[in-house]
Amino acid sequence: MSKAPHESVSERLDRLLGLLASQRSWNGPGLAAELGVSLRTLRRDMARLAARGVPIEAERGRGGGVRVPARVGLGRLQLNHREALDLLLALAIGERMRSPLLLSSLKGLRQKIATAFPPEERSRINRLRRRILHGPLASHRISESWENPRPSVLGLVQDGFFEQRALEVVYRTARERTTRVVEPHYLMLAWPAWYLLVWDHLRDAVRLLRLDRIESARLTDATFQLREADAMLLVARDLFASV
Repeated sequence: MSKAPHESVSERLDRLLGLLASQRSWNGPGLAAELGVSLRTLRRDMARLAARGVPIEAERGRGGGVRVPARVGLGRLQLNHREALDLLLALAIGERMRSPLLLSSLKGLRQKIATAFPPEERSRINRLRRRILHGPLASHRISESWENPRPSVLGLVQDGFFEQRALEVVYRTARERTTRVVEPHYLMLAWPAWYLLVWDHLRDAVRLLRLDRIESARLTDATFQLREADAMLLVARDLFASV
């Protein structure tokens, strides 16, 4: 596994923790290869974890390796904003599907996730949760035409959504292809389709954009204050027929 581009030390340590938790024992070269770092960097990272209080055991010789003792917790969740948003979106899908296999544990899972984040992060996560909305099921026409959104677009949409920064997007409809600047206020799931509920500077109005119709996106420097969901949803209900 290669090193993630522009990965910080903190992000790499999180990955290292995840790998240590994923199996009983690792040898040094294998662990370094998974992280995409040298053995020297791995040793420094192991020392950083030990300084944080993570109990790491190491055995020399054939059959030896490094591991975290069984039944030892690895601390609170430390996710970057894209990972946190992906987790919340996955929960939203589970809630919308209303599967009996999922509904029995969703409430407890939400509570555990909330307490797993460090206290200073919980308010941020709760704000993100309130910006993920459930809409009606998509019509047959929309379900049939729905495609997977472009991965390059999704990352920038996540950044704009999290940082409350306007996006310049190229958006395609059945009638036209336009370039517009939008404020990504809310994400809405109308299973199986995902929408952005935005303030559109081109139209000077609320608009509902299908994520799979955004052909490209660029983050701008302009930030925005969050608008009330109820007021935007009133407009969105009338837009579903046209998206």
